[in-house]
Amino acid sequence: MRDEVLERWVKQPAAAPIVQYLRDAEKESAWELLGRRGRVLDLASEVNVTRGLDAERVTRLDFAEGASESARDALGDDVDEYAWTDPEAPTLPFPDDHFDGAVSIGPYDWRFLDVERLTAEVRRVVGSEGRFVFSVPTPRSPYFAGGKHRMRYYDPDEARRLFAPRWQLADYDLVYQLPQRVHAHAGHLPWSVQGPFVDLSERLSERLSARDAWEDASYLVLAVEPFDYDAHLDAALDCLFRPTRENGFWDGANERLLRALDYRVDADGEQIVEWTPNDENQWRYATFALAGLLQWRVSDRGTDAYDERLRSQLAHFREAVSDETTREEMPSYGLGPLVAAFSLASDVFDSDDESGDHLAVARDLQAYTADRFDFSNSEDSLLLYGWTYLYERDPTDALRDDVVRAMDAVVDRQDGWETLFLFDNPTTRRHQNQMYTLWGLARAIEVTGLTGYLENVERVLDYTVENRMRDDGAFLWEDPTRRMLVGNELRHRLRGERSPPHWELLYECHQTFFVNAVAHYYAAGGEKNYDREVGDAMGWIYDDSDGPSLVDQSGLGVPTRFQTADGRIDVPGQTFKGAYEVGSYVAALTHLVTGTAER
Repeated sequence: MRDEVLERWVKQPAAAPIVQYLRDAEKESAWELLGRRGRVLDLASEVNVTRGLDAERVTRLDFAEGASESARDALGDDVDEYAWTDPEAPTLPFPDDHFDGAVSIGPYDWRFLDVERLTAEVRRVVGSEGRFVFSVPTPRSPYFAGGKHRMRYYDPDEARRLFAPRWQLADYDLVYQLPQRVHAHAGHLPWSVQGPFVDLSERLSERLSARDAWEDASYLVLAVEPFDYDAHLDAALDCLFRPTRENGFWDGANERLLRALDYRVDADGEQIVEWTPNDENQWRYATFALAGLLQWRVSDRGTDAYDERLRSQLAHFREAVSDETTREEMPSYGLGPLVAAFSLASDVFDSDDESGDHLAVARDLQAYTADRFDFSNSEDSLLLYGWTYLYERDPTDALRDDVVRAMDAVVDRQDGWETLFLFDNPTTRRHQNQMYTLWGLARAIEVTGLTGYLENVERVLDYTVENRMRDDGAFLWEDPTRRMLVGNELRHRLRGERSPPHWELLYECHQTFFVNAVAHYYAAGGEKNYDREVGDAMGWIYDDSDGPSLVDQSGLGVPTRFQTADGRIDVPGQTFKGAYEVGSYVAALTHLVTGTAER
């Protein structure tokens, strides 16, 4: 039965104008959105879509052998290669990055098709500069009432979750169809008088796309382009280990990472013209960077390319924490990531006699921090985060007790009315501090199995998405209260202050803090899907629709630190790039390339 349906789909019979209108609208949108390409893969579209592709070489894949033969009979030499695969477990028989375009008009409707696996396979075979165009019906379709149990229908949010976080939306068309009753009555009219209904639908489709009225569309034709997370990860690693004379973070003279790189902008305040090393030591930034680097190193994407420099950085911190005075200077923000880093380093280096016993350093730091800190500051959550990596490698009862006590202390800080974690530090509501707390709590859930706390994590993630995530994917540092807004307005009027308030500063690292929180939530067993939000968060970093992306703007291979809500990058006190930001960026990209930041 299924094979017969697939064969009939390949070459559809003539239809009434009001039905043919939809076929033509999807087909023409697909051609326009895909544009001219070299190698194109058509995934079981109706043959008239395939026939009109503007490509040097076309490959067609169907989901049954008989359907593939029917397509060959209809298209002949118009297609250069034919193939088919099982729709329940689609595997594309092509090498990685083989195509620079792909199209699929229709198949995403089918319930028997594993669309998640298919989309992942398309991402594998389409190169980093490629584009994938596909269509989906929505519940607004006039066919929904009678077909909702046989076919798939997607609301706009569900449609976007199909491709996030591995793809970004590049363009789209919205297709309008008449409401179900009107469509049904019009469809029973003689074909010769259906033209006005078609004309009306075409005009309304144009209006929907112009107004971004996704909720009123019957079909969505989406053009998505891949995020090249692998290339971004390579560039970030290079930036951290590149010598300072080449605008990198590696201080070759002292064989360690710098705290930050400062920048100077041009007279217009729009373009970075110079980077200079900042070797101030606050025991915060490089520790954070090291933790991110070790997460990459122990992942299945990690290599030994930077092992010599990782050993040098670990040796630098081992010596630092052995000094009691220095250790007392270190905040929880630095010590927590160090526990994580030395614990992870034991996976790679503890068989190497020259590197020392990294797990012993982690144990010593955990015992020290358990005595010194009381989890009254939101940054103390990073201690819990670090302890969980040690517990994975050294699962003693005493350490579990410390982890559980820290979990209890964190959860006790979650406000029943406001949802957020409210510690004693005045910056506790800010985005980064909420995310650090989620890192620690989610990791603790993962290693202890206390999954009852997943709801606590979900509530803060939901609050963040609903109240702090802008339409373009950027996160606010803090959603301002009415009191904050009034106070800011008074300062502007009475003092003439011109610097933007902190909630108008949009930081790149806030995007990756969220991505890492979601990845840890998934690893702990969280089932709610935040893939679209992860994709939107990363998409803001790489967006170049209104000018250079943050990565292109910096010229370092990693994103610029921030921009204001109106696009400025010259706010006093913020003109630098911190090593901790790159560390979180490396961790997020590691999660993305290994698939741990998606459901």
